[in-house]
Amino acid sequence: MKKIITLLTLTLFILSCDKNDDDAPDGHSNLTNKLKNIYEESKLPGFSIAIINDKNISYQNSYGYADIKENKKYTSNTIQNIGSISKTFIAVAIMKAAEQGKLDLDANINSYLPFEIRNPYHSDLPITVRHLATHTSGILDEQYGKSYVLQNPSDVDISDYPENYQAYAEFIRMNIDMNYSVFLRKVLSVSGEWYTQDNFSEYAPGTHHEYSNIGAALAAYVVESATGITYEEYVRTYILRPLQMDASGWGFDDVNMENHATLYFTKDFEVPRYSLITKADGGLITSIADLSKFLIEMIKGYKGKGKLLSEDSYEEMFSNQSNYGISVTERGIFWGFKDTGEIGHSGGDRGIMSVATFDPVKNRGQLFITNIGQHFDESIVSSITEIWNAMTQESF
Repeated sequence: MKKIITLLTLTLFILSCDKNDDDAPDGHSNLTNKLKNIYEESKLPGFSIAIINDKNISYQNSYGYADIKENKKYTSNTIQNIGSISKTFIAVAIMKAAEQGKLDLDANINSYLPFEIRNPYHSDLPITVRHLATHTSGILDEQYGKSYVLQNPSDVDISDYPENYQAYAEFIRMNIDMNYSVFLRKVLSVSGEWYTQDNFSEYAPGTHHEYSNIGAALAAYVVESATGITYEEYVRTYILRPLQMDASGWGFDDVNMENHATLYFTKDFEVPRYSLITKADGGLITSIADLSKFLIEMIKGYKGKGKLLSEDSYEEMFSNQSNYGISVTERGIFWGFKDTGEIGHSGGDRGIMSVATFDPVKNRGQLFITNIGQHFDESIVSSITEIWNAMTQESF
């Protein structure tokens, strides 16, 4: 079953409770009040936003609740998984491994993997790291639903779910945790338990864009195999620690769960706590405060002043990959481009939605995170669009 992609991608990235933080700067009360009004009219439990430049956070604020029952406010330090924005960390990891001489973006992935992967429709054509990073590998998400693992499956009452969702909820409840290398082998190796030709597209690698979470997770595993360091530790070493993203991690044991938000289908229907076997594609746990540090670095990197990667690596990561023989438009290494000049990514999953963009010409970036998804109420997207529009219309 495919992971549901947030409706925010229709526009690529987009696009009574007092405010919770005291770090909204003077002079922007108009935006603060707009956000308060939008929140009060919305069905959002809670959310955080940030507006940044290449030096610091110029505006940051939060509204609503991280946990409604506990009357726990959502703040800039509230943590939760951010969905597919996690893929932009894979992008940086790929470029770092390439800088270190451990990885070639145009090499056959089988030169790094302990098991072979080939598209059965094009077995003579290699799948490359660049194909994975541009969603042109031909790997599909037919088995992706098996990646969700509930922390306490016995506590989930299937009858609580809408009738049209019960079969899927039961399916998820039966999933068993495993290392993601095992998951990938089961799905993509010809000898794997879940292998089928339906896990692949009939299009040749590099010729057709189709969003693939499993393909992204495989890209992370290629980094792990090429460097000899687990992907989680590689990201901690080369991204999280240098940026002092101390609140962020890949699992519940890596973070302070006192700050973790409760996730919601609706305000009165909590999402059972879950994790992803394929954490790299959508499972990074972080806060708006920590994620702001990453986006600031991305603006700096675009301008040739970043500290995580070289100027050349940033340039390639943010380049249109059609320049490298990939038949896609408006896409870099896991980053997407808008015709307005913005660069970014969105995320959506059970109980979460997120957006991260930056405009290098205007020297401005924007972030949004909320602890509710669109799965049971698509009006959530309208509220998020209102928030995003209010942010973009404010001058900084």
